[in-house]
Amino acid sequence: MAVQLIRPNVSDLVIRTFDRALHPELFEHHRGLTVASSQMKLEIRLCASGHVLLLRTVAGSLTEVLVDHRTSLPQRRRIVDYRLRGCRTESVELDAGLQYDMSCQVETLHLDIFLRMNEELEQDCRCADLSARLPPVNRFLPGPLSVIRTEIGRGSLLVYAFHTFPEHSAIVKTQSLFQLADHTAENSP
Repeated sequence: MAVQLIRPNVSDLVIRTFDRALHPELFEHHRGLTVASSQMKLEIRLCASGHVLLLRTVAGSLTEVLVDHRTSLPQRRRIVDYRLRGCRTESVELDAGLQYDMSCQVETLHLDIFLRMNEELEQDCRCADLSARLPPVNRFLPGPLSVIRTEIGRGSLLVYAFHTFPEHSAIVKTQSLFQLADHTAENSP
């Protein structure tokens, strides 16, 4: 099966989170990584529109996706469903003893600033846990770039994701924190 390597329009993106695992065949991905702590396992997949994060713990699973709004996904146990516009934050405490905190932001920039930011993200690829460059659609612009960084803490996993949309001079930034309930009190300020 061929993988679609063209980013959708940034205005067509949604971030959706499910209090369960979604079947991996629902998403075409071109690169992936698994990170784990003693209590959690996180599968990270890069797809044309952004990313899929699948977290598994002993108590349950959670899936976060950044996809085109036309992507057919189930409704059952969907806990977050936002069209990407400006900045959004969400905090959900799940029955499985997991705290999920997410923030996402779409920045549309002047082309010169976008190109400078894109160069900085290219430099960040060297220390990223996962990164990918898609083929350019326009010969005058760089190809779309995805950069993922993770931090593993005691009872927590933190994911920073950056996805560029050169055709729209836009950058999508997400931050997702997965924290086990028995560690939330000791990790909060």
